Amino acid sequence: MPVMIDRHGPPFRPRPRGTGWRLPLAALAVCLWLGAAVTPAEPVTDFPPFWIEKISPGQPLHPFVISDVGDRPWDLKALRGKPVILLTAHRSVRYDLRKWAEALNEEFGRPGLIHLLWVHNLSRYPWDLQEHHAKDLWQQYKPPVPVLLDWHSLVGRSLRVCYDTPNLIAVDAFGRFAWQEQGPYTKPFHARIAERIRRLLSRTP
Repeated sequence: MPVMIDRHGPPFRPRPRGTGWRLPLAALAVCLWLGAAVTPAEPVTDFPPFWIEKISPGQPLHPFVISDVGDRPWDLKALRGKPVILLTAHRSVRYDLRKWAEALNEEFGRPGLIHLLWVHNLSRYPWDLQEHHAKDLWQQYKPPVPVLLDWHSLVGRSLRVCYDTPNLIAVDAFGRFAWQEQGPYTKPFHARIAERIRRLLSRTP
């Protein structure tokens, strides 16, 4: 077989005809064999959806089951029959949110008129935060109402919550999103929120 001489490199010997496709075809056969031999994994169904559509008043709030710091699961569907008030904000304003929790719990929570829950979003915490550390921190804080650890921001994503200020989210007795208010605790603002909660109670079955 003739040898082609390259003046700028080592001798180049042409590949015999018919051998150029042997390696790619062999590799393709191996890939097809492996694909047929591997059983596809079962889809993960317990992980929350990546995209949650933003909802408007009157629409059902995206259902969730979120555990609190004491490992008690809270199922939104199971809370129907009473209005649900969700409190949420960044941890930097937790003392202001605590004022809301104490005031609303005294007037509506303890008498059993509403379900009052504090939802804490942990989706932006450092990835290496351990669950038991988060629980320990919140248990030391001794919140006046149950604190739900929302690791996947289920509540925040459905409402596009801004966590820089306290958020008060109302769900009616039928599981529908009623309204959302934002702002620090003041007595006039508290009076306004209390009146809106009373209106929800008037429509409770």
